[in-house]
Amino acid sequence: MRVAQQASASRLSTLDMRVDTPMTASSRRGADCQADVTIIGVHEAARVTPSHASARLFANGDTCISLDHGMQIRTQASASPAAFGSRPLWVDDLTHTGITRAPQPARSLANRMRHSFAAVTAGLSDQGRILVPGLTCGLLGQDYIGPGALEQPDTTYAARVEQEFRTSGIMHLMAVSGGHFILVAQLAQWLGAAIRLPRPVAAIGVIAAYQGLAILVYPSDSVLRAQIMGTFSAIGMLLGRPPQTASALAWTTILVLTLAPGKSASYGYALSSAAVLGITLCTPPLQRRLDRRLPHAASQAVATTLSAQIFTLPIQILMEPQIPLMSVLANLMVAPFVSWATITGLIALILAPFVPALAFAAAWLASCGTAIMAWTAHVCAAPTWTALAWPSGIPGALLALAVQAVIALLPGIIRSGAHAIGDRAIRYGLGRTSREQHEREARRTFVTAGGERRPHPPIAGNSRAGCTPAGRPWRACGKIGVWLAETRGMIDDQWHRHD
Repeated sequence: MRVAQQASASRLSTLDMRVDTPMTASSRRGADCQADVTIIGVHEAARVTPSHASARLFANGDTCISLDHGMQIRTQASASPAAFGSRPLWVDDLTHTGITRAPQPARSLANRMRHSFAAVTAGLSDQGRILVPGLTCGLLGQDYIGPGALEQPDTTYAARVEQEFRTSGIMHLMAVSGGHFILVAQLAQWLGAAIRLPRPVAAIGVIAAYQGLAILVYPSDSVLRAQIMGTFSAIGMLLGRPPQTASALAWTTILVLTLAPGKSASYGYALSSAAVLGITLCTPPLQRRLDRRLPHAASQAVATTLSAQIFTLPIQILMEPQIPLMSVLANLMVAPFVSWATITGLIALILAPFVPALAFAAAWLASCGTAIMAWTAHVCAAPTWTALAWPSGIPGALLALAVQAVIALLPGIIRSGAHAIGDRAIRYGLGRTSREQHEREARRTFVTAGGERRPHPPIAGNSRAGCTPAGRPWRACGKIGVWLAETRGMIDDQWHRHD
């Protein structure tokens, strides 16, 4: 930071850096590609000062193709404070760049698989080239930079698709999260059960599957959260403990924020954690209520979507001050196709370096699922009212929390008010009816054969033993019973008066 703040724009510093992400399309004009890096050494006055500063590297031309995830490089570049973004420094104007250490073997294999996967998906339609890489490894097709990119999709169409996914509330599908890790864990457990592996061995297989998936996909804070949390759950499986999602999430957050306090300012980590917490706490009770009126599959999808949005909405408003009104419907429409497209995309990613033909077939199957997602996003984002403008910043987030609290408490308030009003109305109605009936029955008499006048027997139906409204308010049984009793009494009065 000292070198970046003191150096002029024309001064170049010799830096040792480690590339932490794959090369992607640049978010800044004047550069072709970018990657997140960690500066591990600064050369000053014939000595090297160790560093651990996070920075964003911007490059042009052939440098974008030569650099890759996991490399360590030495270059002459200018460092400056960042104008925007999550990294505090920018590194650009690279010259005399050389690779000092190649990626580790596992990382090198993952890079090769990613490049081959990009070459395979290049043969798909435009939506497939954009969405299949995004759904599979968290990197949209138009953002990929590397040797496997044969042809980039149309930039205008790509920007429109991305905006439609964002407006319709399903952009989270294009980021690797816990859903990918759950699918991989289920496949590993199914395979372990099929070959009759002991539980500890199957748990070790799940842990290995988690680490392998984390290496293959684009690194992000949501991937870090899912990887650590899944590892905690797999360790519990290894020890014979039942899964405890909330406890695993709490320990994951404690560990991550202790070792990397900067994650406390990460929107990606906050969104991922809030979504998991909402799904864990709210989905079971909400699904039980929805099961009374919806099929089980529909109630599960709606409950999961609503539970995640309840906790993530304030954070989303901090990022973008609007509320996607069609989010529940869009997520419900694409839910049957997400797992299918994700699994076939992962199969294509694994097979791409070894059997390109089979990999293309799997990628094409995945593109069939993403085509439905693209159509859903287009339909749900087409009306002008699909996104509700909302106040921005912390006031907007607090307002969203207040509105959610009112909506959550409103059914209970209405129910309590209805009970109170109904009980008061029934007590008033029954009291008045009882007095009127008592007066009528006192006046009612009939003449016996001996000329003696006796009171008329109680009218059948006046008893409250058979059909009474004294229980729950507004019951039709009680109201109909009272009405029949009053009508019967009026008829009897007229009949005896005529006699």
